[in-house]
Amino acid sequence: MTNKNFHIETFQEAGEVILPAFNIPYIAGKVIGIYTDLTKAHHLLKAFSAYKNIDIHLKEDALYERLTVKEHIKFFHKLYQSAEPVSSLVNSVGLNHVMNTKIRDLNESDARKLHFVKYYLSRYTSLVLDEPFQNINRQAKQVIINIIESFNKKMVIIISSNLEDLIDACDNIYRLDKNGMKLLDINNEQTQSDESTDTGDLRIDKIPTKKDDKIILFNPPEIDYIESVEGEVNVYVSGVSYPCSLTLTELEKRLVPLGFFRCHRSYIVNLQKVREIITWTRNSFSLSIDTADKVTVPLSRNKLPILKKIIGI
Repeated sequence: MTNKNFHIETFQEAGEVILPAFNIPYIAGKVIGIYTDLTKAHHLLKAFSAYKNIDIHLKEDALYERLTVKEHIKFFHKLYQSAEPVSSLVNSVGLNHVMNTKIRDLNESDARKLHFVKYYLSRYTSLVLDEPFQNINRQAKQVIINIIESFNKKMVIIISSNLEDLIDACDNIYRLDKNGMKLLDINNEQTQSDESTDTGDLRIDKIPTKKDDKIILFNPPEIDYIESVEGEVNVYVSGVSYPCSLTLTELEKRLVPLGFFRCHRSYIVNLQKVREIITWTRNSFSLSIDTADKVTVPLSRNKLPILKKIIGI
């Protein structure tokens, strides 16, 4: 029976929520990306394994190393009683050049492509992939993306800590953190609306960042802090930096009304993410940011009285 909804239960450790509860609706033909860290990914994969009619690909999954590529493909061709010619399957996964090679002698890119023969033939309606593009070359990545796009009757969920991989392969991308699942607003630069479009007095509070030819828009509450080093501005979200074309002064003007504070000539912080004000010496202060890696950013001495007034201390 087709799953109509995937429900993930809350996972707690030492009283702290590691994985919050959330639902993912089943949509055939949709490729969903979940951008998260390794700990949450581990528990998420364990939760998905409780469902039936779902294929799960783990990055450490093994193959039958003593078989050749051709023998492996024939095995799954027979197992799933496929009517598609073996030669067509070989072409689909781009392995013509290693047909008679033992699996143990394949490089990681070709081995990863070979895994997808099974998922291509499987009748399961859902597929969950754990870091499918990790440590493989660009050609193998494109082959796998092409195979995923051919799954027009399956729902595919890709779990990764690499946002660029998800941008390349997914229809929608969600960021999963301790607060839950949030849709990332990502646009391809080539598909931006015509500059001549009349926007009137429209105001957008999202902060634009850039990865390759993609523009990634973050809601201000998602941002931990912003740093400027030698004129290069980076926006930090969940420990990952994203280049931003706006200056720190432009960002300050946008973000101060939304609860941000210019704590130093090179830093802007989200005050909702500040956990501690640290005094190192009489004239040296820092702010501790509530992130997984416990980042601290400098606080200028002349900014301390202003900050105290803002937060009421």
